[in-house]
This record gives sequence, structure tokens and C-alpha cells, in this order.
Amino acid sequence: MHVIFFFFMSKISDQEIVKRYSIALYELALEEKKHKILLEDLQKIKKLIEENRYFNKLLFSPTISSSSYKEILNSIFDKLKLDVITKNFLFLLSFNKRLMLLEKINDYFINVLSKDKNILNVNITLPEKISKQEIEKIQKKLELKIKNKTKLNFIEDKNIISGFIIKLGSRMLDYSLKTKLDKIEDSLR
Repeated sequence: MHVIFFFFMSKISDQEIVKRYSIALYELALEEKKHKILLEDLQKIKKLIEENRYFNKLLFSPTISSSSYKEILNSIFDKLKLDVITKNFLFLLSFNKRLMLLEKINDYFINVLSKDKNILNVNITLPEKISKQEIEKIQKKLELKIKNKTKLNFIEDKNIISGFIIKLGSRMLDYSLKTKLDKIEDSLR
């Protein structure tokens, strides 16, 4: 019986796990009327992951026990002043060894929340920052084409050299020079 259960559990994809956790958090956020607070908390955690490589390593370390995780995370969460729901959710992720999916859960949660408000999240990766006027111009053009409100997230990545990458829901349009060079390199092999 245990073998069958393990086999079934191992067949669940990371995407399905991300979806389940995100939807559970979303439903709890709506029930408690704290979706804005939880969104802000998740953004704080995401920023911490991006800016602090030690915290990033901590999240993905298989050698730290669940009790140690809880102690470390508790001190971090107190400093960030996170809501109780967010703390408990992150403790649940750490207990279930799912912290490595936190960034994907965060992104999925934002998408579910945006769909509920009829806002489309668009990630645009560029080699350098652009001005506010350019951002507004891009947003207006996208809203005319898509006929929805959009929330633009600009990501700076010098590795793409030139061009841009747009991620619109599950679709990705890659017009970066790096990708074109990689394709040329692959064709020469």
C-alpha cells in the first residue's frame, strides 16, 4: 500500500504542487480579506531571495532540519513583519520541503489574484532600465492590443545583450540577441 501511495505522490508534477499551494493561499487570502497584505508579504520574501544570496542558499539547503528552518525563518519573518497567515504558509512549505517552489508559488498566486481583478501580468526582460515615459508608452500599446488592464514587471538582465523577452501568462516571446546567437551556435554544431 505504501509503495502505491509513494508512486502516486511521485507522479505529481511541480507545476501541480505550485498550483495547489497557490490556490489554497489565494482562497485563504480572500476568506480573511488579506489578499493585499499577503501579496506585499510575498513580494518582501521575493525581494529578500533576489537580494540576499545567503537566504537563497538557506531556502534550498537539504541539510537543514525542519525545526532549524522554523527557528531561522521565525527570526527573519519577525524582522520583515509578515502577517501570521504568511508565516504559517511559509512554515508549512518548509515542513513539507517545498520552499524551493516559493518563487513559482508567488508568481502563480499573483497571476490568480490578477485574473480575479481582470489584470494581466506581463514580465518584460530588457538589458537595461527604461524611462517612465517608455514604460507608459509600452503599457498603453499593450492595453490597446490585449484589451485588458496590464501590470508590467520590468526585469533587467544584461545577459540578453540586446532586444527583449516578454512573458505574457504562459506565453513567452523571445526577441533577445542572446537567444538568436545561441540558435546560430546550435545550428553550427
